Amino acid sequence: MPTTWPTAQTLIEDAVIEILLQSGPCTMDEVTAALPHLNWSELFSAVDDMSRDGRVVLRLLAGSGYQLSVPAAAPRIAAGGQRRPQVRFCGGCGYLRDEVQPDHGLVQWVEARHYLKKYGVTWNELDRHDTICPACARVIACGRRRLPSHAAATTAAH
Repeated sequence: MPTTWPTAQTLIEDAVIEILLQSGPCTMDEVTAALPHLNWSELFSAVDDMSRDGRVVLRLLAGSGYQLSVPAAAPRIAAGGQRRPQVRFCGGCGYLRDEVQPDHGLVQWVEARHYLKKYGVTWNELDRHDTICPACARVIACGRRRLPSHAAATTAAH
């Protein structure tokens, strides 16, 4: 059986995935800073390929930056065969809802990296349930009320 050697592209893709699994969602700049031996175009090419085939999720941030994350995976099984508790993940801002041991006794939405550090887990170990947090829901609702529908805008133009 012939030996298959990893390509440079495969090694870059593996490094990006490893960073996202350990850290959770990251900006493209954060991934670039974590891999200083690679240039931006090599990273962009790898991220572009992985986003097209679904291995990473690319989300446009306010301004011109991008956030990378690994897609939500199937429910994880903890040691002893028990299912890990679900964590609510906001697809708008990337925050996680801390329902395990919330600070000050209040259930709150926190940055993913703080959640991962607090509970000593990696992004890949979470059983994420995609949802929208209340703050993002308000932004979405405001946008719907303020922006005319395509049909209304077309009718007004005629």
